[in-house]
Amino acid sequence: MKTSFLTLSFLLGFALPGLSATVPFPEVPAALQQAKEQGKPALILWYGSDWVPQVDKLCNDWKALSSSGMPVVLGQFDEKTGLDGEVRKKTLPLERYNIPTAVLLAPDGSFMATFPPEVTRDTATLKRQVLSIIPSAPEFMKLSAKARSSSGVAAATAAGQALDLLRVSDALHCNDLRKIINKQDPNDTTGYRSLYGMEHLDMYGEMDIILKGGPDGKLKGKDRDFDAAEAFMRKALKNGKLKGERRQQWLAGLYYVQRLKMENSAKKDRSAMLATLKQIVDVDPNSEYGKGAAKFYHYWDPASVHVITRGYFDTGEQTLGFEKDWHVDVSSSVTTPGTYLFSLKQMDGGKLISRNYRLAVNGKVVSTPSIDPKTDTKVVELTVPEGTPANAKIEVWLTAECRDGWMGCCGFIEMKKK
Repeated sequence: MKTSFLTLSFLLGFALPGLSATVPFPEVPAALQQAKEQGKPALILWYGSDWVPQVDKLCNDWKALSSSGMPVVLGQFDEKTGLDGEVRKKTLPLERYNIPTAVLLAPDGSFMATFPPEVTRDTATLKRQVLSIIPSAPEFMKLSAKARSSSGVAAATAAGQALDLLRVSDALHCNDLRKIINKQDPNDTTGYRSLYGMEHLDMYGEMDIILKGGPDGKLKGKDRDFDAAEAFMRKALKNGKLKGERRQQWLAGLYYVQRLKMENSAKKDRSAMLATLKQIVDVDPNSEYGKGAAKFYHYWDPASVHVITRGYFDTGEQTLGFEKDWHVDVSSSVTTPGTYLFSLKQMDGGKLISRNYRLAVNGKVVSTPSIDPKTDTKVVELTVPEGTPANAKIEVWLTAECRDGWMGCCGFIEMKKK
């Protein structure tokens, strides 16, 4: 009983700082009503008073924000106020699990923007970003109303033009306008369906339907319709409106189709994939898509080399399913000239094929083992010649491939003197 009481006291004590934190803003339904009556956007501050760190400071910052002359109606959403998930779905058209966050709604209640925790915590940045968006609210509502009252291409165009006023990341959360675009312009004559109508997962879902031969299709494996799926992607990529990350997303989808096609063909030609990956990098090499595409380009490019500078290898990163050259830096393991044993010691059940071993000093091959270069082996003898400089870069070069490994082959690399 004593333990239960102490535990309860601890939990209550832990929650008390959050319980004391409040903001003097109306809850979401009342805030939306005020926004509609006053013709102002509503900025809803969404937080969890029980478990957001420094919630007292956060609420005090928001109170100061309310007196700074922002032309918005401020509202609050906190699970503690009694607004459960079902009420939230009706009032905030957004799923958000990282809090605190802020949601900007047009005076008619339409979603316009969301702001992540790092922005919501910094009221100066939040204010600046909100003020940059709200001037577009009147035109956004006008176009949204036109989209809802029209049909066909006219409706899709108005919906797309409304979304053009928002940041692309926010436009992809405007599900009501996206539905209008998808329904009224299924053939994407406006270009807005590929731009806003299909976000990342929607794109892959439609592509999968095409691969299977249609909504009721049952094509599998190598019989899937790769050409039709690629044509679908290339048609979208002709859309001049696709810029930045959105273009990279569609190119990534094209790469995915090309990879499936390559893996299910006898030729195993990777040139089309490499060209698409290069396009992704060229759009923005510093974006996450750009960095990922660069990694995959290196993965698939037969001319690139897998460099290992640590004491282990992971072929799941570089050589799962095809041979690739490895350069293994063993400089730290070589103490003096002489004969050494180079060993690959696997840690899983994947089948690692390794052959064509060579020892290189400062980029020049100086020793090869006595076995046939085509022989698959995990241990070879290599000779570090006399006169090798003490500070030389010494590498073992080999060609390796992991076969039948679920996540590739991995293990340790050893270089020991005999």
